[in-house]
Amino acid sequence: MVERVRQQVIDLIEKPLLHEGCELVDVVLSRYRNNWTLRLFVFSERGTTIDECARLSAVVGDIIDGTDMFEPGYTLEVSSPGLDRPLTSARDFKYRTGEMVKIEFVNSRNKRNSAEIVSVNDQEVQFRDKDGLYTVPLEEIVKATIVF
Repeated sequence: MVERVRQQVIDLIEKPLLHEGCELVDVVLSRYRNNWTLRLFVFSERGTTIDECARLSAVVGDIIDGTDMFEPGYTLEVSSPGLDRPLTSARDFKYRTGEMVKIEFVNSRNKRNSAEIVSVNDQEVQFRDKDGLYTVPLEEIVKATIVF
């Protein structure tokens, strides 16, 4: 049931968030008795600041309040996906283009590598390290994390 409600939330708010200049990264739902908690993780080109999260919370709250999805109540939290969140999808890498990441590969013979994300498409990521440019298919990357 939770997955069905999660998909309904995504269908309801994804386009309005795009209209606001934001992209929905993830939706996490939890339920305790009759109350739901909705945690929305968004990426904003303007930066996912506290003020931006508050603004988006009001937008999403108005949309959800116009439905009867969460009667008798819900709690809404809007935040950034976080800097320490592992990058696993093309979308994750796209958000971090230009940043340095530490990469873990599926093939354990490839050592962990730190590199800059240069470009991304749906199938692969192009990196730059001290030896130059190289491209890796997404399915060969276990995860990448931002180097601070």
